[in-house]
Amino acid sequence: MVSRPRGPLRADVVVVGGGLTGTATALLLAEGGAEVAVLDARPASATTTARSTGKLTVMQGTRLARVARHGDEVLAAYVAAGLAGLGWLRRELRDLGVTVEDRDDLTVAGAPDQVESVDAVLEACARVRLAAEWQDDPPLPTPTHGAVRLPGQAQVDPSAALWALRRLLRERGVPVHDGVRVRQVRRIGSGVALRTSRGAVRAGHVVLATGVPPGRYGGLILRLEAQRSYLTSWELAPGSSLPDGFGETMSITAGEPVRSLRTWGDLLVVGGEGHVVGREPDPRARVAALDRWTRRHFPVTARRRVSAAQDYVTDTDLPFVGPAVPGDDRVLVATGYAKWGLVHAAAAGITLSGRLLGEPVDWEPVLEPWARPPQARASSARTLGRQVAGWAQATSRPTGTAPVESGTPVSRVCPHFGGVVRWNELEQSWDCPVHGSRFGPDGALLEGPATSDLRPC
Repeated sequence: MVSRPRGPLRADVVVVGGGLTGTATALLLAEGGAEVAVLDARPASATTTARSTGKLTVMQGTRLARVARHGDEVLAAYVAAGLAGLGWLRRELRDLGVTVEDRDDLTVAGAPDQVESVDAVLEACARVRLAAEWQDDPPLPTPTHGAVRLPGQAQVDPSAALWALRRLLRERGVPVHDGVRVRQVRRIGSGVALRTSRGAVRAGHVVLATGVPPGRYGGLILRLEAQRSYLTSWELAPGSSLPDGFGETMSITAGEPVRSLRTWGDLLVVGGEGHVVGREPDPRARVAALDRWTRRHFPVTARRRVSAAQDYVTDTDLPFVGPAVPGDDRVLVATGYAKWGLVHAAAAGITLSGRLLGEPVDWEPVLEPWARPPQARASSARTLGRQVAGWAQATSRPTGTAPVESGTPVSRVCPHFGGVVRWNELEQSWDCPVHGSRFGPDGALLEGPATSDLRPC
């Protein structure tokens, strides 16, 4: 049932976002005695958590190798956070009766030019004493040039996990207000004031667990790139065979084209074909490429499902977990998981709750958004170029009508930073190529940093 706040809502901490980050943070704060309320604009099924691959791993493809460039101290802190998140999820989900399956995680060299990247992952694991090992012939039906194997990782049905944790949240008396979108966050002397689609909210602190901070708060949006990727599930042909040991692993390639694999019961789950939001001319071609690859290498019959998920990459390759503005704990954020959000969403919950309850964790300073200065990247220049191009196009092609029955004439100018949105035929949405806001055929806001709909025309 949808619950709605009546009159000014007040709490010690308001958590905005009902995915895994927000849910874990709220649970841990409530356990610590804080009065907490959760606001969520979308149903649980629409969250990035529910649409994820379901992998629980601290190796995370080639991510450890990228994090390792910051030095051993940062690498160790990042892995410690991941291990804490993985442990918390295992314990909580086990107690809730949600199946968590043990899997060895593989980072695979799918081509000769990926071997160096995989070697770097193995070296990063050794630096933090993760028990990873090289495998010349990983159990995959696709061509490979070796892999790094990390035992003791896991996989889960992400929707089942999120629903179970949200039920636990309500059982512990934490109010969850669905269908509430935050329009503005403002710091005031006694804490924070939020303007929402359902009225005013007051709190001592707010945790923005929305994937990306709404609006332009703290300037963090300038350090994030919105990416979208695709996930398909397939029925395996009856009596089909796969390499011995394939079902005990989950894997991802170390380079393009990225292919993420795991099995779940009788299903094969295949992900990949990521791209920057709003910059792909034909997302349908991405899914078609994933389908062709799957049919070429696996004994599959019917495709059961296809979905897309959105996540954000930071300019430092580390998540941003902590104050949106340096030194001010009134507004806290958690973002930048780079498509590895399950383990680090739980770690973010541990980090943020510990900070607010006066029980800080050792890795907290490493994950703070402003622990390192912004890094200049080619992607930042491309984003700026899209923004400038959008301003120019806004004068020549300012409106558009979605080519669907429910489409209505709307302004194509994104209300966030003025980018010009592009029609996404696959998902029937208007997507902004600047900072990743997405809108329905009628211009209604779906997700991203924008806080209002496309203007009707």
